[in-house]
Amino acid sequence: MVLNGGFEDEFFGWNNNGAMQTPYNRKSGKNSCAIVTHSTDNWVGIDQTVEIPKKVQNIEFSAWIATTNVVKGKDDWNGAIFSVVFLDSQDKEMKDGVNIALITGNNEWTLYKKIIKMPDKAYSFKILVAMGNASGTMLVDDVAAVKVD
Repeated sequence: MVLNGGFEDEFFGWNNNGAMQTPYNRKSGKNSCAIVTHSTDNWVGIDQTVEIPKKVQNIEFSAWIATTNVVKGKDDWNGAIFSVVFLDSQDKEMKDGVNIALITGNNEWTLYKKIIKMPDKAYSFKILVAMGNASGTMLVDDVAAVKVD
């Protein structure tokens, strides 16, 4: 369901707020997404909104993520973040997002995944990958959302 989850076509399909494409450190393919920040004062990242196909009840969200020197800001929810937010038919957020990964420190490529039941009246979802009030480097590759029974 995710468009260009391997970042092979730059950031086609993604809303980009300061991320870069890199061929130097990737999980697969020719490129990955690199989010590099030097301050814990900002959110820098990418997001993509996807319409939920009819009759889909559960989706497995996944992404390969590696981090270098990620230092969180003052709040517990700060760090390298991979999360999903559900939207209603009016594009309004329905409730708090679901965190799939909240990462600090140094980590080799790791697959983060979670099966999430679609909330009633959810029309679409937004995948968010960001350095949320954190400094350091986050690498992301092979972002996916797949229907599961």
